[in-house]
Amino acid sequence: MNRTKTLLAALAVAALIPVAGCGGDEESDEDPAEILEATFNNDETIESGVIDLTFDLSAEGDQGGSLTANVTGPFVSDPDNPSGLGQLDLDVTASGEGAAADALGDFEAGLTVTEDNLYVNYNGTDYELGTETFEQLQAAQEEAAGAAESEDTALSFQEGCEQAIEAQDGDPAACDFDVTAWFSELENEGTEDVGGADATHISGSLDVEQMLSDLFQLGASVPGATGGVDPSLIEPQLGQISEAVSGATFDVYSATEDNTLRGLDFGLEIDAAAVGGAAAGVESAGISFSVEISEVGEEQTIEAPADPKSIDDLAGDLGGVAIPGLSPSDTDIEGSGLEEIDQQCIQDAAGDPDALQKCLE
Repeated sequence: MNRTKTLLAALAVAALIPVAGCGGDEESDEDPAEILEATFNNDETIESGVIDLTFDLSAEGDQGGSLTANVTGPFVSDPDNPSGLGQLDLDVTASGEGAAADALGDFEAGLTVTEDNLYVNYNGTDYELGTETFEQLQAAQEEAAGAAESEDTALSFQEGCEQAIEAQDGDPAACDFDVTAWFSELENEGTEDVGGADATHISGSLDVEQMLSDLFQLGASVPGATGGVDPSLIEPQLGQISEAVSGATFDVYSATEDNTLRGLDFGLEIDAAAVGGAAAGVESAGISFSVEISEVGEEQTIEAPADPKSIDDLAGDLGGVAIPGLSPSDTDIEGSGLEEIDQQCIQDAAGDPDALQKCLE
């Protein structure tokens, strides 16, 4: 099981990601398409390292603004238990300007996973999940990973797609498309230093219209997926969306020694006015997502925070926000934050949902 892919998926990932490589420009004549295939179909395991992930969103217009979020920290997998959660110590920060700042404000949090517990840091305070609950979480992860590994992991993309579509009573013929057609203008930019390792830099562009069309046809092959809407009526809208994308580029950084992923960049430029965004006060928008993996294979230290509070206390510290399964009982008003609500307001609401919502606000 590739721990790198698992970690990236847990962070959100999913897709194409951007990273700024630095250093030299040593030339390489390897086929960029072959390098991409070797990187994303790689069974090599990265057992430790430091991940640095950044997401940026910017918008121009009357309601414009910007948002930046960052996740960084060390991670270590357990070679004796590759299906487990592993260990990590991640710091999460976010900040924004304009409309994004009004909605979010500055944010700091953290997540630490040790051999026997999980900890969350919020607003400078640490909370622990507890060893008993952690063991249950670990067992669930191992069971899920075991089920996935018991299947044929050597399936090609098309074979895996066909199995998934057939499981939903769809037409497997919808999987008969070429994923590589989504990528164009591939270039081998040479060898660069990324996170302390030599990596081959592959750049390219994403054919948004082709990707959306293929994915829509794939979804339409599943009964009821389009709600009975004729696909021919939706395809023009997909074309409009793709035309609004003025640029979609990516950069992949593949380690020269083993083709493991060391960095991935994705940038998207959108003409918001072309899809009605101007009415909401946004003329254009840009999205970028990046990750870099450094210190690969080096020893990492993951330590539990001192004197953490129970995770049950987190709901109260969040001002009464409910955390299913972790918050105080709905009937336990004291300590839940509900005591701060105007009780007279609730009585006057007399069960009216809109009035109750105003009380909660």
